[in-house]
Amino acid sequence: MAAEASPVGSRSRTVQNGSQVDSTTARSTQPARELRSALMQHARTARSLGHDWGHEGLRLSDKIRLAYWNAFQHDCLTTAKATAYSAIFAIFPALGFFAAMVTLLPYSGPVRSQIAIFLNRVLPASVAPLFEQYLINAHSSPKSTGVLLGAAVVSVVGAAGVLGTLMEGFRRAYNLTEECWGPGIRGVVRKQVQSFLLVPIALVPLTVASVLVVFGHLMLLGLMRFSPSGWDSGLYFTANTVRWIGSLSATAAVLAFIYRYAVPVRPTWRDVVPGAAFATATWFVSTLAFGFYVTHFANYSRVYGSLGTGIVLLVWLFLTALTVLCGAELNAELARDANLVVRPAPAPVVR
Repeated sequence: MAAEASPVGSRSRTVQNGSQVDSTTARSTQPARELRSALMQHARTARSLGHDWGHEGLRLSDKIRLAYWNAFQHDCLTTAKATAYSAIFAIFPALGFFAAMVTLLPYSGPVRSQIAIFLNRVLPASVAPLFEQYLINAHSSPKSTGVLLGAAVVSVVGAAGVLGTLMEGFRRAYNLTEECWGPGIRGVVRKQVQSFLLVPIALVPLTVASVLVVFGHLMLLGLMRFSPSGWDSGLYFTANTVRWIGSLSATAAVLAFIYRYAVPVRPTWRDVVPGAAFATATWFVSTLAFGFYVTHFANYSRVYGSLGTGIVLLVWLFLTALTVLCGAELNAELARDANLVVRPAPAPVVR
């Protein structure tokens, strides 16, 4: 058992099961400790004047500021770049598999049109046509069963690689050593198995969110047919609001699940919900802002030619990964601020 001294008094944070903070990580987080100490001193001064600054004297804005600073200290920019690069190898096989499955439906035309509308709403304007082309090609050239299975396997392996890269960022957020999953080859295998298990489990709420966004318009039209006269506008607005809130909530649920089980410690659901909500909101705003920038200011096709669409997709994936990592940093900062004892997950029994 090891304990790391906190900059405030004798408060300490304990990490069990050999997950000590190594010297390199301790030196890299020294500026964050100084910033945290300065903010808490400022909070105590303000609290003495009658202001309520919340738990431990830090406002939420101060904690978010510390989370961003810790993200910089933990080199989240590099980790987000690696995650975006890994996602490229997973997203296209997954899209090909999904598009081929859509063609097996009896009436795939309306489904493909709704998917195209969804892509235009969620993705940047320069990226959506690339995915729509995948849907058209899959409809015109059906694939064999072997090709579909191969695409599914490649997409799962790629998704596990994306989660493995994110898990490295989560490890740094909680200041854990590289052997926090276990010593030697056992820790490497345990981490890889965990990343593979997270892929199908996280797909359940993600599928719910996708169905609400993709087919929500058709659901609303069906609901309008049975609505009483005069309730059309109000019912449509309410149902559409519930639809988007439900899809964003499902996305936050995916992130909360990943935050809880993608680290060798076991934070409670209450500890991971703030970071998941923050990451979801930040991702939504950053996607809208980036799409507006690409549409009105940037012209990647003029600079990169035919590679412009791929560059836009890579930048969008980078922003997505960065928001996920910043959400993990916020969860870790809230855990440190609350002086929580982070308990490790039970180690697997090796016979």
